[in-house]
Amino acid sequence: MKKWSTIAKHEYIYNIHRKEFLFVTFGLPLFIFMIGGLPILLMSSSISHEEYRIGYVDKIGLFDSGNFTKYANEELAKKDLFENKITHFFVIPANYTATGEIDIFSAKTRSPESTAIEDQIKSFLLDNLLKGERREIVERAKNPISSEYFTLNEKGGSSKEGISTILIPIAFAMLFMLSIYTSSNFLLQGVVEEKENRVMEILLSSVSHKELLTGKVFGLGAVGLTQILIWQIIGIALLSSNPIVSAIVLDKVHVSIPILVLASIYFILGYFVFASIMAGVGAVATTSREGQQLAGIFSITGAIPLIISEFIITNPNAILPRALSYFPLTSPVTMIMRLSLTEVPLYEIVISILILAASTYIILELSVRIFKASLLVYGKKPTISELIKYVREG
Repeated sequence: MKKWSTIAKHEYIYNIHRKEFLFVTFGLPLFIFMIGGLPILLMSSSISHEEYRIGYVDKIGLFDSGNFTKYANEELAKKDLFENKITHFFVIPANYTATGEIDIFSAKTRSPESTAIEDQIKSFLLDNLLKGERREIVERAKNPISSEYFTLNEKGGSSKEGISTILIPIAFAMLFMLSIYTSSNFLLQGVVEEKENRVMEILLSSVSHKELLTGKVFGLGAVGLTQILIWQIIGIALLSSNPIVSAIVLDKVHVSIPILVLASIYFILGYFVFASIMAGVGAVATTSREGQQLAGIFSITGAIPLIISEFIITNPNAILPRALSYFPLTSPVTMIMRLSLTEVPLYEIVISILILAASTYIILELSVRIFKASLLVYGKKPTISELIKYVREG
């Protein structure tokens, strides 16, 4: 086994047991679930399958009872409500046809089931208001529109829009930032700590500078992919636990195979770019705190597509999004946003991927040279002129 692969294996095993990794990997989905998913699951599970017993008071005198119980006045309806003979009742005022306003009464505080109650009442009112019309007209009035949006391009082609148009790029951007930044920051901290503890000198007695950094980059890359896999398993498990929510999500979100493939390519290449940069930053920094401050510059730069996501979503082919598609730090997120929104020319995708791949190699080579040079100045941050000199000399 090559020395860099041994280092990669060690980095992987060590980092997946770190408290920080476990906290982000399992704590973050739990936090998102608590603030977003749990209310939805509770709402769907709390929907009662009890048959609602609804009454009404008609002050106009135009509505037939149907499946509802008709009352001559509100006092009689209230009496039956508190005796649990009905679960709800509503009052149709004399000016209903002019205002459309009705009052709905229940013995319980307004709850998620209120929507189901209102739907039944609307259906009842429409049946009466459209009495005499053909049944298909009544049904169409109850559900007058079922729309789909399409975006036309200059070539006459069209692409279907939906919730996935917004969800996929934003979700990818968030996963990309969280996983890659977590893994690359582990690399940054590891390099700085090993420099401070002088462990680096011991390691370099057995391996070369390039083998050491390459092993760290690949090992932590595997950590990032493991994190994504765990998040996917958790997401699938949560969806599977509630068939209603799962059906809604799967019906609204459609992910194409090409986008998934390209997302994987951009994720892997994007990680290597950031990890190589963090390795260089860790080599330059003299303390973990200083390393974090330097790394923040690159992290903010990589987050630009997410910051201006609204502009990219509404103008995917504008000059700025196209420029960000070629810049290594922003191209992964920007390109996935554009691919989810519009038809991106094949040459732009190829050029973007080639730039990312070339940037990975170049940045890693530069990081190795900087790393090698930094060992000559322990405890002192090298100046820019010194770094340029060491990089040129190799």
